[in-house]
Amino acid sequence: MMGIQHVKGADFDKGGNRSVGPRYDGSLGVPEIVRQHASSRPDAIAVICGDARLTYRELDQLSDALAGYLMARGVEKGDIVCLLVPRALTTVVAKLAILKAGAAYLPLDPAYPTDHLHYVLAECNPKVILADAEQGIDLSALAPVAGSVVDLPRLLAQLEPGNADRLPMLAGTDLAYVMYTSGSTGRPKGVAVPHRGITRLVLDQNFIEFRPGDIVLHSTTISFDASTVDVWGTLLNGSTLVIMPKANFSLTDMHDLIRTHDVTIVNFTTGLFNLFADHADVHLPTLRHAIFGGEVASAAHVRRFLSAYPHCALTNVYGPTEAACIATTFTVPKDFTATELPIGQAISHTQVLLLDEEMNVLPPGMEGQIVIAGEGLALGYFNRPDLTSERFVTIETDEGPLRCYLTGDLGLLDERGLFHFRGRKDRQVKINGKRVELEEIEATLRSHPRLLEAVVECREPSGIKRIIAYLRPRDPQDLTNPNLVPAVMERLRNTLPAYMIPSAAIVLAEFPLTRAGKIDRSKLPMPPIEDVKQAAPQSRSEEILTRLWREALGLDAIPADRNFFDLGGTSLQLMRVHAGLEIELGQRCEVLALFKHPTVQGMARFLDGGGSPTTRSTTADPRAASQRRTMSQFRRTTP
Repeated sequence: MMGIQHVKGADFDKGGNRSVGPRYDGSLGVPEIVRQHASSRPDAIAVICGDARLTYRELDQLSDALAGYLMARGVEKGDIVCLLVPRALTTVVAKLAILKAGAAYLPLDPAYPTDHLHYVLAECNPKVILADAEQGIDLSALAPVAGSVVDLPRLLAQLEPGNADRLPMLAGTDLAYVMYTSGSTGRPKGVAVPHRGITRLVLDQNFIEFRPGDIVLHSTTISFDASTVDVWGTLLNGSTLVIMPKANFSLTDMHDLIRTHDVTIVNFTTGLFNLFADHADVHLPTLRHAIFGGEVASAAHVRRFLSAYPHCALTNVYGPTEAACIATTFTVPKDFTATELPIGQAISHTQVLLLDEEMNVLPPGMEGQIVIAGEGLALGYFNRPDLTSERFVTIETDEGPLRCYLTGDLGLLDERGLFHFRGRKDRQVKINGKRVELEEIEATLRSHPRLLEAVVECREPSGIKRIIAYLRPRDPQDLTNPNLVPAVMERLRNTLPAYMIPSAAIVLAEFPLTRAGKIDRSKLPMPPIEDVKQAAPQSRSEEILTRLWREALGLDAIPADRNFFDLGGTSLQLMRVHAGLEIELGQRCEVLALFKHPTVQGMARFLDGGGSPTTRSTTADPRAASQRRTMSQFRRTTP
């Protein structure tokens, strides 16, 4: 089942190409393998962000220095260090340094609401929070829930070379990171992943091969588990990581970065992949492998991508955070004509089974719950032994007892040995690849003092997922109070990440009930169509924007003065609007303009006179400038 082999240092031919790559060994920690590359190819480029870059030697030395600093601050093996930073070169250094110090990293999105951050930090109690003051976060507000808050870019610029001899020895079973996902109990839960969960994912694999000459794009948020593939797939195989420097980037920005750096491997969420495929008219000759996952795949978009990039392998991936990101994959054949994509076969060092309600293993052709076993399983949920024992169980198989994770996903194994996804056992949904437990939103709503009850559903009008909240107020007068919904939604925005905020809310005096007295969710109404008379556009810009918004949001009418995000829009949908806008205008424009002018009226004024659509940002990204200073300072102190 496991096919585990011993790790050797990568062997290279005279041309610098790998002849025998690193082999998976579940006993080794991540830093030891990265150090092998720093030793064998010290001058190879490890990370690029803007015009800042690090060689493997510099990455190794700088992470040693930061690891030494963390240990001097009291960080010990098994401790947690929080990363409250954006996607950046310095963040990659920090991840490696935290692991070298024997600790585990806790990646959090700086855009998360303060209440959410405080809850997670209080539960994990990190010894140190590495933050970025340029993100506008009030670092002093985090002090009550953390031992020490440090500005990472400033710290790295001041460090002197460290001593690798003092670093602890690591094993594959040691904790590497804790990543939080939505929780059905009303609070998020942290998934604790060991080093071997990372190494098993990207070494000696059957679904992808990372090579030293590969250039891998890193565009995912660090708090999203797909970033594990980007960062460690690159660094554990001696490849080069190219980081998307912009927080809010466009499809054009992505195309530009791929062409500028000759990117060979790209990792998409399903939503971003679909958008990429819809605009697959850009020549990208260096792409050799694209992987995507997080939601049910679209066969039409797959065929569109393969038609545009026949030279590029395309792989649909499936797997939860609890199985270190990926458990099964399906590399799409060039002549694919089916209407549905399977989620494929188990990846190396992983076993996937289907169980019935009595936990018996099912044969092919029968639908059951997907369960995952193997080296990639998480250690459990951080500080949640009750939940761990509920979802991580031992089952009896013909080969003996097997520790498994119960995914809650339903699947079917066909006669070819391919798994097919068949939905959920519970009410978990995926929004732009991110897991959303509707019960967590409901629990947060029910805690509002003005609500007697709350229900949340996910509906798909016009094929676009929309989270809808149904509110039952305590005070009958709130049934007609126009301030109730804004007040409830504002509190929700201060508590939950943006992707979990309902796009609409309906106030009801009573909820429909079944004969058994339970809420009949099937009879909850859709939000009423707003009585919006589509005013005649005042300019060609308004006409274009209105049409693009309607297509992106799935709405029949668009109020010219309403905020895009208040209408249920997401950042991914705004990327779709931006891509269409550039085509309509026949020229480039900064996606940031759409975030700054989030109404049709406001953006049209900007285009028609308040700003030039061709004005692209020529100012260097402040993070890139900070990273250049960091590298410059460190190099001056390095022998």
